[in-house]
Amino acid sequence: MDQTISRLSGKLHRLADKLPSPRAYRSACLSLLAGTVPFDGACFTGADGHTGLGTGSVTEGDVGAIHARLLEYDSRGDDFNRYDTLAAAGNPAAALRLTCGGSPERSARYREILAPAGFDDELRAVLTARGQRCGRLSLLRRPDRPPFTEDEVRLVAALLPQMAAYLRQAPFSAEHAEDGADEQPLPLPHESGVFVLSDRLLLLAANTAAPSWLAALRTAERIEPDVMPRPIRAVCARALSPSLQAGSSAEYAARVCVPVPGGYYIGIRASRMETAAGEVQLAVTVERARPAEILPVLAESFGLNEREQEVVERIVQGLSAKEAALSLHLSESTLQDLLKSIFRKTGTKNRRELVWQLYSRFS
Repeated sequence: MDQTISRLSGKLHRLADKLPSPRAYRSACLSLLAGTVPFDGACFTGADGHTGLGTGSVTEGDVGAIHARLLEYDSRGDDFNRYDTLAAAGNPAAALRLTCGGSPERSARYREILAPAGFDDELRAVLTARGQRCGRLSLLRRPDRPPFTEDEVRLVAALLPQMAAYLRQAPFSAEHAEDGADEQPLPLPHESGVFVLSDRLLLLAANTAAPSWLAALRTAERIEPDVMPRPIRAVCARALSPSLQAGSSAEYAARVCVPVPGGYYIGIRASRMETAAGEVQLAVTVERARPAEILPVLAESFGLNEREQEVVERIVQGLSAKEAALSLHLSESTLQDLLKSIFRKTGTKNRRELVWQLYSRFS
């Protein structure tokens, strides 16, 4: 198996060297895996590092038809191999039949979604880079194939760090696609899109800008006009989740920052509401992400450590080097060393270029 891992790792390196878009990279990864870990359906989703919510997916087989329900199940309650559970585990990959001891019917997800759709086993994995989630992977098999094996789970787990390292940086590269299709900036409205959805994500009301925002997100995902964009489904599922209703941390908030072609970022938020009659509805806001929302995402993409991110936050606020050092309880010489590291990682030469690269250009 070590030779197989080494061979696939080399191919992943070559994929990264081509610098395709995140979507193209995820598709290529699925094609690569299919030759060694055969599957009948798959979903490879990018994730917001702060909330873990999906920022867009590539699906194969018939998974697109059940993707929304799988997302809902993963957000609303306990089941085997939930992504949150895998992210917290020492081994971030698992197969459903192995976890259930050969009895997948113990899983509500299997009984109510996978089996009716004709799938008999699922291998799930979470991609993490520098302590932040950047993607999740699901491979599915039908009954005419054997279940996933422990060796296959280990093989996928061994490749996750390499795929995660690329995806943590790729969404923020100047190159959005190898074929030029995604290089044209999306036409984004200046007004925020605001709309109301039912708890089944049916559109109930919208302002005039909402259709344009939905069209932009569908273009970025290359999905049909009648399909609700996956990042919106993700924030809505989070807003409806029992964990959020119970009162959870900001890290579990129903919001996401989505990179789209042209170097833009879209901020999406959802809030749960109740009508006077007790019906559950969702208020969704879609708009150009604010610089303050983009800043931590970009800082992570450049590989800035926690201390360096704190320095960047002070610099963006307009503090002098002396003031920044004082607020962080650092000597000025230590702060200058941190700034040199930040300039090197971000490809900037001075504070003005740094502020432009990470903040001002999004204003």
